[in-house]
Amino acid sequence: MLDQPIRSQNEAFYPNDLKTLRLAFDALCAEFCVLPDTADAQGIALELIRLFQTGMASGDMLMMAVRARWQNEWKIAG
Repeated sequence: MLDQPIRSQNEAFYPNDLKTLRLAFDALCAEFCVLPDTADAQGIALELIRLFQTGMASGDMLMMAVRARWQNEWKIAG
């Protein structure tokens, strides 16, 4: 399930890491009808980063994990 070893909180994010996180963030905000500059969007971003730091580096896996975590808190559009 983990794509890479657990990262420390001080470890840098590389351009590909940021791209993966941004694509997942944008897709989840659109799916949950969340505006990017809201508290809900911040929650999505924090959860994505937390999961990424635990070694989950696949965009698809990140999105599935956030959906599972927040399915009862955010209404999924469509």
